[in-house]
Amino acid sequence: MKKLLLSSSFITIAVMGLNFIFKIYLSYKISKEDIGLFWTFLDMVSIGIIFFSGFKDSLILSHDRDNFNQTLYWYIRSFWLLFAVVLVGEIVYFNILDFKYPLYFLILILSANALMIFFSYLNASYKVYKVMLFENLTMTIGLIGSFFTLSHFIDSIDALLFAFLISFGFRIFYIIYFSKIEWSVKKCSVRNVKAFFRNSIYSGGVYFFSGFFISMSGIMLLKLFEDTAILAEYQVVVRSIFFSLVAVFVFPLNTFTFPQISKFISENRIGEIVRVEKILLKYLFIFFILLILGTFLTKSVIGFIFPIEYRESYKMLNILLPLLPFIAYTTFAINIIKGFDRFDLALYIRVLGTVLFFVSIYIFYILNMDATSIVYSLDMSFLGMFILSYYYKQRLLK
Repeated sequence: MKKLLLSSSFITIAVMGLNFIFKIYLSYKISKEDIGLFWTFLDMVSIGIIFFSGFKDSLILSHDRDNFNQTLYWYIRSFWLLFAVVLVGEIVYFNILDFKYPLYFLILILSANALMIFFSYLNASYKVYKVMLFENLTMTIGLIGSFFTLSHFIDSIDALLFAFLISFGFRIFYIIYFSKIEWSVKKCSVRNVKAFFRNSIYSGGVYFFSGFFISMSGIMLLKLFEDTAILAEYQVVVRSIFFSLVAVFVFPLNTFTFPQISKFISENRIGEIVRVEKILLKYLFIFFILLILGTFLTKSVIGFIFPIEYRESYKMLNILLPLLPFIAYTTFAINIIKGFDRFDLALYIRVLGTVLFFVSIYIFYILNMDATSIVYSLDMSFLGMFILSYYYKQRLLK
């Protein structure tokens, strides 16, 4: 596990570094308002994609414990049925928000994204870690290379959209070519795979409520405060840096520790989980200290690498940075909770986080605070989830 986490962290750093440099380049090439709105459009698409996320963990558990060819039969059918429902909902949502893009933008990017995660989840269930390690890197290279090629021929926003489509295609091809996915399916009744659907629903709820409020944050900022300048600072700088750090230090915990924790629990090796937790806490404490020190450097760093109109965004970033270790521990604790098949408790944690975010942002809005209060709402959400996840984890490990 240690080698996987280290390898994943290094590759994730490379991916996030490339994405971050790419976003800096875009902040100079595309106007502040246009790029802020485009990332908000992608947030809207990602809300639909979140609905599929529950399949991943339930596929991993099913592959370890059940007759997987029966699960695969229902995964294929239920995934694409859900896609049809999500597509209709996204089209309605798209029209309500009145984005200035043609409808085919939405249909193409949602369809390609869904196909990509369909194969990615299958690969995760077979635990082909070597493929999992390089999926995001393949996609990032495809995105950047495609954009630089297409931007010579079409408008930058159009080039960015089609570059995303091509990058999804790169990742799909990579998974299909290198993975060990087997298409052996066995028709069966829903009764035979009740655990798969139960876990998919609970896990989907967990991922939905963990990602929904983050994806909605930009939309809420735009609709409540109508401040496109702060929106751009939040989308281009704050989220780019903060969630790049989340990707480096948190996503590997979710991707690679859950399968192993699931195995430890099924083998009743609780002591191994406690040992890993102690090591993780030491690293998170050091990480917390480094982040506090880092807040003194953000103003000069952002002023150096971003255009001058983004210079004040460091204030929002500094409010979020110290929460990263708490987010990492919450992810680890939720993996333990899910390993005990308590997807319901994991769902309660994420629901609490979502409720805290929306309640907080509306309170700040009523109090006439400015648009930067969006980050205080995120802080309230992350801290609430940390406290509840720690409580549930302690209760299960006793």
